[in-house]
Amino acid sequence: MNKFFSTVFTVALFCLTLVGCSSTNKAYYDTIKLALASEKPLSLPIEKVLASRADLLKVRHGERNTAVMALAYIENGQNKWVSADSAQLHMHNGVIVRTHGLNQDMLYTSNLDKNPLSDPLPLSFDWTREVDIKGMGYGLTVTSQWKAVAEEELTEFSASFPVQRIEETVSFPKTTPYIETGLTWTNTYWVSQENGELLKASVKISPQSDRFEMTYLSRAARLLNERK
Repeated sequence: MNKFFSTVFTVALFCLTLVGCSSTNKAYYDTIKLALASEKPLSLPIEKVLASRADLLKVRHGERNTAVMALAYIENGQNKWVSADSAQLHMHNGVIVRTHGLNQDMLYTSNLDKNPLSDPLPLSFDWTREVDIKGMGYGLTVTSQWKAVAEEELTEFSASFPVQRIEETVSFPKTTPYIETGLTWTNTYWVSQENGELLKASVKISPQSDRFEMTYLSRAARLLNERK
């Protein structure tokens, strides 16, 4: 992870340097440094999350320790999150469309203007896109069907959030001449009924990938703070 960490951290620092050395940028830099500093499980109270200049994302990847990722920058409509857990996730409206630092990185996702989570309520019911995955294939056609399943309660910071649970049934193409299993799976997204923001997701990006369990800490903290 060390080489990857150094690269990502250098990029984040360079981006901050471009926009000057104000106290705001210093605080943002310090937040990213804190989030990337340890691979141990990190638990942040709501006060620290609200004080952060960078949005924070809690992530558990497979059986690894829970980590906190920081939003480094936004480019071409994609949120780019960085972490010490050897990963960089690029999100388009909550869907992982590119990664760095994984065993089999997702290099590209097409047809992003049809991403159903761009406007989840009402929900588009299908999405076809092509993906490039390192070591697996290029131009792989992925299809998925989406549905709003149930209204639920999500708990974070010892508080409840009313959410709409959305399920995506993913169909992945065969990539070898041999028998392949697990080519269909379900990704789940929980969208706030209060402001329409995505608060939590449980997703896989390929049949062989570990599942990502993600909670948007800063969004939940701001929403809870607005209730006061």
